[in-house]
Amino acid sequence: MASAFSFGFAGDDIDMDDSELSTVDEGHTAVVQDSSSTLPELVVAQRHKLSDLLSSLPSQISFNKLNIKTLQDDQASETRLTLARREVFDIRTQLMAEDTADYANEELISGLEKGDITPNIYEGGFKTWECSVDLAKLVANENILSNAGAGDRHIIELGAGTAVPSLALFAQLLSNPTGSSQTTRFTFADYNSVVLRLVTLPNLLLTWNYIVTRQNSVSVAGAEDEAEELELDITPELLESFQKDLAERRISVEFISGAWSSAFVDLVFSSGDKAENGTLVLASETIYSPASLGAFSETLLALIRRPVLAGGRSRALLAAKKVYFGVGGGVDEFLEVFNTVGGDELDVKERLDVKSEGVGRIVLEIVPEGLQ
Repeated sequence: MASAFSFGFAGDDIDMDDSELSTVDEGHTAVVQDSSSTLPELVVAQRHKLSDLLSSLPSQISFNKLNIKTLQDDQASETRLTLARREVFDIRTQLMAEDTADYANEELISGLEKGDITPNIYEGGFKTWECSVDLAKLVANENILSNAGAGDRHIIELGAGTAVPSLALFAQLLSNPTGSSQTTRFTFADYNSVVLRLVTLPNLLLTWNYIVTRQNSVSVAGAEDEAEELELDITPELLESFQKDLAERRISVEFISGAWSSAFVDLVFSSGDKAENGTLVLASETIYSPASLGAFSETLLALIRRPVLAGGRSRALLAAKKVYFGVGGGVDEFLEVFNTVGGDELDVKERLDVKSEGVGRIVLEIVPEGLQ
């Protein structure tokens, strides 16, 4: 059996309490099990059609809400950016229903229930981790889309999973009037295609429906969501409206599964404008494993460099714990490897330093020379 390890969290997904994150269990540390076992072969990078992912959705999805606090332009008043995420129990239900000879989901179900990560099999994408929320807050409050300037935009999220950072930008786009002259292309990448199918895409659909429904309805003061059933019926009409509305807003979504590699990078840039004005790479909780730091660093570097060589602009935002105890990864280890493969030519600086009673968390910004 492949080795498995767990982060220092409780087994469940990050829950919400009064629109804020609950305290995670700091009593656990990451543990490596069966470290001598042989890992399975890496999954080759592959693109997935939106239509195929939509066709696999169940007839109904249960979800919860994640509120991201944002500051107004005056930096004094707060508002909330509400995202919708599929419930973990709902993901588990579909995994169990599909656990057949064609879909052997035992390892995935175990990882979901225990909070374990099994390298090359399940990389934790079913749940929302702390650093992804840190990154979502940063991109939402920096108003990145409005400050990106004219021209088309490409947002790439590595290790997307629940895609909370991208969802924050997606929600901001949905809050703007339709008919924008700018095209925004989202590329969601996760090692597990099943994560893209059961979590990433559903969260996009759920967030779209939540925001658009409220735009088209008359709100009553004091009556927000109190008696609301957080379930969404998936109908052909809903899916058609989803695709039509995104097209009208000039938003496109793409999905890629598999391991980080040069082939993965080629897939990311195989569609869309070769010289999009701005490329933003987002990544959170992607540097926990020393074994994958080399491939991740080379991939990240290529994703940053290629748009610049085509005449565009690029930057990356990387959120991570400073140290992943018991696993060996961390920010220092990543920077050492990143610099070795050519990252020393880029500017790296801290954008966010989250201090807590447990392990500290950080968001790094990586930009090609002269483009900050």
